[in-house]
Amino acid sequence: MACVGWAILLVLACVLLGTASAATPLQVQLNPDEQAWLDANRGKTFSVGFDPFAGLDYFEFRGQHSGLLPALIEDIEVQLGLKLVPAMVKGWDDAYTRFVAGQIDILYGANPTPERSRIMWFTRPVWKYPYNMFALKASSVQTLGDLDGKNVGFIRNDFVVQQLPQEFPNIHLQSIEFDSQELGLQALEAGLVDGFVTAGAGVEYDFFYTHPKVALVAQIRSITSDMTMAVAKDRELLGRVLDRYIDQRNTAIRVMKRNAESLYNRKTLRLNEAELRWLEQKGTAVVGVAEDYLPFDHHSQGEYRGIAGEMLKRIGDSVGVRFKVVSGSFSEIMEQARSGGVDVVNMAKTEDRLKDFFFPHAISTERDIIVGLKTSAPVQDVYGLEGKPVAVIDGFWHEEYLRKNLKNAHIVKTADIMESLRLVRQGEVAYVIENPTVVEFYINGLGYTDIVKRGNTSKDSFVYFGVSRRQPELAAIMDKVIPLIDFEDAKYAGIQSVPALNNEANRRLLMLVLVLAVALLGILLLVIKVVRNLAEQKSRTQFLTERENLLYTDALTGFFNRNYLSQKASQGVAGAYPQAMVVADVNNLKQVNDSYGHAAGDALLVSFTSLVRQQWPQGHFFRLGGDEFLIMLPGTDASRVQADIAALLERCRQTSYAVSPNESAQPSAAMGYAIRHSAEVPLASCIAEADQCMYQAKAQMKKRRSDDLQVDTP
Repeated sequence: MACVGWAILLVLACVLLGTASAATPLQVQLNPDEQAWLDANRGKTFSVGFDPFAGLDYFEFRGQHSGLLPALIEDIEVQLGLKLVPAMVKGWDDAYTRFVAGQIDILYGANPTPERSRIMWFTRPVWKYPYNMFALKASSVQTLGDLDGKNVGFIRNDFVVQQLPQEFPNIHLQSIEFDSQELGLQALEAGLVDGFVTAGAGVEYDFFYTHPKVALVAQIRSITSDMTMAVAKDRELLGRVLDRYIDQRNTAIRVMKRNAESLYNRKTLRLNEAELRWLEQKGTAVVGVAEDYLPFDHHSQGEYRGIAGEMLKRIGDSVGVRFKVVSGSFSEIMEQARSGGVDVVNMAKTEDRLKDFFFPHAISTERDIIVGLKTSAPVQDVYGLEGKPVAVIDGFWHEEYLRKNLKNAHIVKTADIMESLRLVRQGEVAYVIENPTVVEFYINGLGYTDIVKRGNTSKDSFVYFGVSRRQPELAAIMDKVIPLIDFEDAKYAGIQSVPALNNEANRRLLMLVLVLAVALLGILLLVIKVVRNLAEQKSRTQFLTERENLLYTDALTGFFNRNYLSQKASQGVAGAYPQAMVVADVNNLKQVNDSYGHAAGDALLVSFTSLVRQQWPQGHFFRLGGDEFLIMLPGTDASRVQADIAALLERCRQTSYAVSPNESAQPSAAMGYAIRHSAEVPLASCIAEADQCMYQAKAQMKKRRSDDLQVDTP
């Protein structure tokens, strides 16, 4: 009946939208080529290969095929007019092999790899699932690193087989591939492999029921199973149309995924017909939130926050339960719960409450602890509290517990945990009994470093959701969901959602800081004056430095210019003797400028001077003219400079620069050198000698016939 109703709604929608909607996508925008392809192929059927055992993407529930992939297929037909049908495959290896053979049109869930990219075109991922590592609960494999030297199972042709060693090169394992997850898990239970790695997508929950000896050891978040829609290279337009769909229907896909996850969890949790009927016909419950009990309970703007609120949200998201929130005092909430107005309350499990409430699995299995001052004596369970004043929050179960177990219970009632802790610090009570997470939150938040744990309790003080006995199906559903939720992860998220406490130690520190601030104000004013003077002096110095750089530096190459040579380096370059003076004249600058423009000529000069810097990092460089350069090299003799010039010319021959978008050339230069053996030799005469050698080299190069820009040694 549901399918018939959906078909009727679809027909009515088409009538309302008009015939134009049948010719163009309802929401997905395509470019002209993609639109033309879609118009030519709308109504055609394309087969989709996939892993039929991949969790929430495709599964059978209550006799129907469900999951994210069927929802996508249905939406693609509505949005694009393309008819996609799931191919009947035995497993991922079968789907992959048939796709490569051309028997399947689209492969759902293939990660791009260099090898696959040669024959496939990939869309962006519809969704990404982290890979999970499983091991036996009783085995020594407790971390990913424990797989080193072990046999590890994978699905055949799975992307992770090659990716895991690349991501974790220090883990050396022996991979064994299986045709399905079930075969891999059976091999794990039989001891044939030490670990099994496969993609998530909710299957991990299913494994907990079908393979109770198996544990989820690690979630490998750095490696994900990307649910792309891959097509053959020659069908790229089909892939591009699907990619546009995935990009523009992102919000709708999130809703599809959430709905698929809810249905898959209902299947995984083995909900019975009564529980499924409750979800379908009602599916809504009222949760009561009493005064703040941080970090577990916090009510803000109609939302249930804190650790308990986060756990309840995850319970609801897992199977599709909707929770409405009401708030009030604890007594008001309990009265509404007993009268049927509230279905769920966070409370301790006591004998007197069992007649009104079911108690599913505890959301936290921490036992309450006893805290006191560092100077307080340690105690053994509650029996060590005999005759000692103990703070108890009014209405909490601790009062009844103490009166039943102590002959002389000295109870001091308080309004909340903050009052209880203050009384401990003031010495008016000796101890407080409380949940360790709650105590840690308040001690750290308030800065009470003088309060510490002094003992444990043996009482079942776990944190529960009490569910009204009027809602047995809801209680049964929550009882199945809670064990699958990662409490530590929910605890972290819940703590982030509650307000931070006003640290009292910080307040005292703030007062001290204010006093010091007043004392430092005068010093600060003086420092500001000094700094201002220094800043002005620095600004003047920086201006002079920049001015000198402009005066003595060539803007294009960064070399010193002729002004610097004549004024600053007239006495020669500092450094050990002998000193080599190298003069270089870049070839073909005018030809490059005339043929390709001055930008190409500048590129020639920059390319050559860059090679000069690489060859002589210790040198002093000068641009003497348009294409003429001088290099001063301290501590360099003739044999060394000859070898360096030869090396530079070789660098030139191996380097090219662009003279136009489609052409490149090599830098070259005529070079000559002279050696200055002491300061008595005038610098100018040494440079002139090097310049003459350069011209001799230039003359020799002109005698040679060359049709391209080559570099010759002098």
